[in-house]
Amino acid sequence: MALSMPIVAGSLALPLWAGAETLTEPKVSKGVVVVVPTAGIYEDSSGRWWPTSSGIQRGATGQRLSQLLSLPLILSGGRPNGEPMAEAEVLANHLGLMGSELILETQAKNSFETAVQVGRLINTLGGSHVILATSPIHIARMAACLRGQGMSVSPVIVSIDAENSKNWVVEKFLPNASSFGLSRNALHEYFAILFYLLEGHIRLFDLVP
Repeated sequence: MALSMPIVAGSLALPLWAGAETLTEPKVSKGVVVVVPTAGIYEDSSGRWWPTSSGIQRGATGQRLSQLLSLPLILSGGRPNGEPMAEAEVLANHLGLMGSELILETQAKNSFETAVQVGRLINTLGGSHVILATSPIHIARMAACLRGQGMSVSPVIVSIDAENSKNWVVEKFLPNASSFGLSRNALHEYFAILFYLLEGHIRLFDLVP
């Protein structure tokens, strides 16, 4: 019941995007590349593959940042479950992204592997500063992974759950399914961060914005 309350869900999720900027007022003015980690794909009844709604939001935000800052765009996502197409390819096809400024990274199966592969790609571009566009919940872990590979990161928030931006005090204590989903995703990220720390994929100071 508590995890379904907007005030609890917001309290759990807020630390995960600390230090991130918003797309409406981006303050980032420098960087080497815009990085977008994909967020999964699924197959419909006709056998066609689609990106998730979160992946579409990330990709669209990354595209806008790439155009705004005149930087190359990296879409990173492989075949974590043996899919016939890489997640990065599915997302690029869905959004109609193409051109010399688009780089598809199709080997990474998780956030740590994304950071490793992006690190290799960015070495060919020169510099070490990346603009990260991902979901608020995912920012802390993804940014820490990139910092662990020697990169400096400017994270930009894709979207914030509307349930946790309401002004009515009573609304913040009324349980709902959306807030329970946000709490579940936040707890998943905390456990994933702990696992990455234990595995040595990231260090504690990599989590500092």
